[in-house]
Amino acid sequence: MPAGENAYQQYIVCPFNQTDQRGHLWRYGYNSKDILHVDLTSKTVVAKSKAGKFLAEERKEELTGYIKSKQMKLDKICSAVRTVFALSNNSLSRAAKPTVQVSLKGPPGHEFLSCLVRGFHPDVIRVQWSQHGTTLYYGTSTTGLLPHMDGTFQMTSFLSLANRTFSGISCEIEHISLNGKMKVAWVLLKKLKKRKKALSVERSSSEESEMPSLLNLPGEE
Repeated sequence: MPAGENAYQQYIVCPFNQTDQRGHLWRYGYNSKDILHVDLTSKTVVAKSKAGKFLAEERKEELTGYIKSKQMKLDKICSAVRTVFALSNNSLSRAAKPTVQVSLKGPPGHEFLSCLVRGFHPDVIRVQWSQHGTTLYYGTSTTGLLPHMDGTFQMTSFLSLANRTFSGISCEIEHISLNGKMKVAWVLLKKLKKRKKALSVERSSSEESEMPSLLNLPGEE
């Protein structure tokens, strides 16, 4: 995740079999660490960390209603997932190439790049960042896969621009549908250049306003 941001995650199990039964597990995470498990079969809430203990105690106060609401949501979500995969099996029998969009996000001073990759099939894909040909690891993060109704998928990768030069950055994608690696370069936008120039002018003006005027030094008339 970009600096200063955190991820609250949910993991839902929907394994189908021929009798249309599905798993009954709902997991919660924070920054990729388990904090709480909700087992709908045994109707229990289990804390997996110190952070999860407070959430578990809070839910146990109205456990019956909480479990019932989770079961209803799980049925709805798993039904949608089943529909997506049914359409996928019927509509996609070959690999689909991804489309890629790289864009600048975030307020001045906290900018980061977003690489949106969508429309690909199957779901096995590799997305990474590079700068002047060198793979970047620090300051990068990636979302999970999101299914589309047409059976394709999408995902987004982020790159923080904090303490980093802005030139020579590319988003690189590897997928079975591609002949080699797809490389989408990000070009420093004029808008960002103007923004950085404006910040520099504001900083200079502020510094000048704090300096004493040479025409009004103490003791001179």
